Amino acid sequence: MPTQVLLVVVVLAAGVVLGRLVSRRTGLPDAAVYVLLGVGAAFIPGVAEVRLSPDLVLLLFLPPLIYFAAFFSDPRETANHLVPVVGQAVGLVVVTAVAVGGTLLLVVPDVGWAAAIAFGAAVAPPDPVAAGSVLQRLGAPRRLVTVLESEGLVNDGVALTVFAVAIGAVGATTSIGEIGLQLLIEVGGGIAFGLVVGILAAALRRYVRDTASHVLLSLVTPYLAFVPAQELHASGVLATVTAAGWLAVRGRGLVEPTVRLHSETFWTVLNTLLVALLFVLLGIQVPTVFREIGAYPWPALVLAAVAVSVAAIAVRLVWVMAVPPLGTLLPLQDPEAHMPWRERLALGWCGPRGAVSLAVALSIPLTVAGGAPFPRRDLLLFLTVVVVLVTLVGQTVPLPWLLRVLRLRPDERERTEGIRARRAAVDAALRELDEVTEQDEPGPAGVEELRQILELRRDHLRDQLEATRRNQRGADGRADGEGDDLGDDLGDGDGAGPRAGDTDGPTDMSALRLRLLKVERETLRRLQSRGEISRPTMVAISQELDLDETQLRRRR
Repeated sequence: MPTQVLLVVVVLAAGVVLGRLVSRRTGLPDAAVYVLLGVGAAFIPGVAEVRLSPDLVLLLFLPPLIYFAAFFSDPRETANHLVPVVGQAVGLVVVTAVAVGGTLLLVVPDVGWAAAIAFGAAVAPPDPVAAGSVLQRLGAPRRLVTVLESEGLVNDGVALTVFAVAIGAVGATTSIGEIGLQLLIEVGGGIAFGLVVGILAAALRRYVRDTASHVLLSLVTPYLAFVPAQELHASGVLATVTAAGWLAVRGRGLVEPTVRLHSETFWTVLNTLLVALLFVLLGIQVPTVFREIGAYPWPALVLAAVAVSVAAIAVRLVWVMAVPPLGTLLPLQDPEAHMPWRERLALGWCGPRGAVSLAVALSIPLTVAGGAPFPRRDLLLFLTVVVVLVTLVGQTVPLPWLLRVLRLRPDERERTEGIRARRAAVDAALRELDEVTEQDEPGPAGVEELRQILELRRDHLRDQLEATRRNQRGADGRADGEGDDLGDDLGDGDGAGPRAGDTDGPTDMSALRLRLLKVERETLRRLQSRGEISRPTMVAISQELDLDETQLRRRR
């Protein structure tokens, strides 16, 4: 037994490392490579016995993955695209569950409508990680990535809710009123409970100073939101998303830069590891599920597999191409948020299913309420695996080619956002430095050297900005007319950071540099609050400043 455990651990670790290496060398999507490596690993003696428990996915993997995605998302951009996000996370999931379930009923009538809808709900929510990583690596328009990732924050919760209702209806009589009440408890209870957890966790952050305790608190938070909510028959997914969203908006600034840097680095590494392990484990399950379906005739299996796979892909494409244009008629829709048809086509293609779908299907009970065997459970598991493989490999692998054909790339403003934000922060630091020297003539020793460093950084950013704009214009054959410098009106007494007159003046260069870092950080936060830069850009540059501050404090 210890030997088998060691073998499994070694195989999983090798799959993760090898998968990242192959993905970087070949350009193939990470998720597809992990799954294929997992399928190959399943033929190693002793590894095939590993089972992907639904509890392992839904209770161990899912909470931190959802927490990470929600914490580092941009609430402002999500709100700007609220109509398509809600439409796809709720409407599209429900329509997909019904359409795929109806397709299965046509091919396998004796499965029953409730079991068919449960299967449809299991394969309804796409996994945004698989396609999102490809889109970010290839430089797709941010609006496309935002809608895909924001949809992924909620669609699992909607799918789990529909799945639970459908499973409860198998072999039982359920009224419309009971279904509506259950949905209300799932959604409303999940949001309310997550808000309570988020508020309490933010309050605790004020008293947690050391890195280890803060990391532990952040690691426990998604489980405190997810597990009790599930036990209360509320949506654990919505509870986790709500808690993470509250902490992202209210709790990030409560943490010291050094602690925040280590915590966010920990979460980045943990998310990468969990995603890789999850897809490798998913691949290991594939041969076993295929072997257990041997009693069915292959023509019937192929017909059912093709039918439900086509339905799952087609429904998303039709919805994304046809429904969002109708959303522009709604008063909540921002006309600027309307996606061109090329972006909608790419978004419709970005629908790979992942390990959550298989975990949900594995949680189908063996028997129904009356004690009879659950109808066609082995077939439902097989079809779930097929849909996952077809969409995961078949849709993510050609995605880079599709983006090139559709000529989808960020505009000039998105390409230069990080450079312009850094330049605005440096400009704010230089203004602060000017006020310090005016207040404390002749100023601390080393001020002129620091000024030269900041001016060199500003000049470098200016040259980098112009080079990026020239490259963009050369690619487009024209100038977009956008990309004005950020922060031109910052530092004019509107709260960009502490002013020189707030204190008696710095006593050494370390104190002065810490003061300038604080000014840069506050400048970035205000740019983000104005909507001039995205939250991911603000977080990325803030992490650089946190690293500078950490190194500076170590040398003091």
